[in-house]
Amino acid sequence: MNRNTSRAVMCTAAAIVAVTATTGAASTPPAADFTSPVAVSVHALVTESADTAALTIPDDFGSVMGYRPRVQDDMAENPHGDCSSPVPLPSDFDSACRAHDLGYDLIRYAAATGTTVDPQWRRSIDAQLEERMHAACTDRADDGPRQVCDAAASVAAAAVDVNSWRQSFGAPVAEPALPFASVGAGIALIALSALSAGRYLRRRVSVPEIGERA
Repeated sequence: MNRNTSRAVMCTAAAIVAVTATTGAASTPPAADFTSPVAVSVHALVTESADTAALTIPDDFGSVMGYRPRVQDDMAENPHGDCSSPVPLPSDFDSACRAHDLGYDLIRYAAATGTTVDPQWRRSIDAQLEERMHAACTDRADDGPRQVCDAAASVAAAAVDVNSWRQSFGAPVAEPALPFASVGAGIALIALSALSAGRYLRRRVSVPEIGERA
């Protein structure tokens, strides 16, 4: 299963889950913000080196959010972050998830300090998470495990996209309906992983072609 196919399947499933769980209310996005401290930090997180990004974090971020970011695995991250998922995700994604958590905390910081949240911030942070998860899968030498990893990345990214859409790409908040979306994403993850693994195993079985001696 290639990346486009697995993502298309998951996006469809995730959209169904989202519609049945709640109706997302799209809001008119404000003008793009390029000058606020959070805008500068988010831009650095998704375009600059980890060290450069860490230097742009607002001085009072620690007092507001309760921690200071760190740089690890070439990413600026929340040292207490993790991959929030109803089923285990590959450990390859841990660093990307912690970096994603920092991005979300920057948006929460903006909301807490009275800064208007630009929806593009969350979109770019989510896109970076997907890119990093798929990049982590490329380190797997064997084709089968790599496909399963890519399927898991697509499922996780689609679930994140659904949650961001549900919250109109504003500051991330906990919602009572999210467990329903999580269960749907978990089921899809299991199905996609099993399908990818099954196709890999079938390719490993040698089937004689017509006219070939057994």
